[in-house]
Amino acid sequence: QPRPLKRMRPIQFRSPLMKAEYSERVVDGEYKPREEISYQPANIAKPTSLQEWREVALPQSKARFEAERIRGLILEAEKEEAVTNWKAYNSGVLEQMKAQWAKTLAEQQEAVEEVNFQRQQSQQQQYGPHLDQLNTDYQQMVYRRNQLEHAIEGLRRQAKQESKEP
Repeated sequence: QPRPLKRMRPIQFRSPLMKAEYSERVVDGEYKPREEISYQPANIAKPTSLQEWREVALPQSKARFEAERIRGLILEAEKEEAVTNWKAYNSGVLEQMKAQWAKTLAEQQEAVEEVNFQRQQSQQQQYGPHLDQLNTDYQQMVYRRNQLEHAIEGLRRQAKQESKEP
């Protein structure tokens, strides 16, 4: 709601057109909105005589035809522009959705990595010392086996040499 115009000081207009417009819109300090303008052509009158045909119906028919022609041109222009606008809107929406899903995916991957890390830490703390002990035992057994194989091979060589020396 515009503020009351009575309290305003006198306005200096730059042109008579502005002054006339102000005089039309402000009456007794109250704002009067413009009348709604309809861009629909008037209904064609049904003439009863040839004179009415020439003076009223024919100009109205021409005006309606011209209005429909202009409407068709506007729709054609809007159609071309609308396709571009629709594509731009959809690409913007799709980019926004893509970014949103990428963010969601990254959050999910981070959550999975965190769970896997926690599980790995838990397993290492729970079974780590036992696994280390088993690994150490295995390495010692392999070392002992290699020592025994080496000793057996040495004994075989020694046995072969003794059997060759009669």
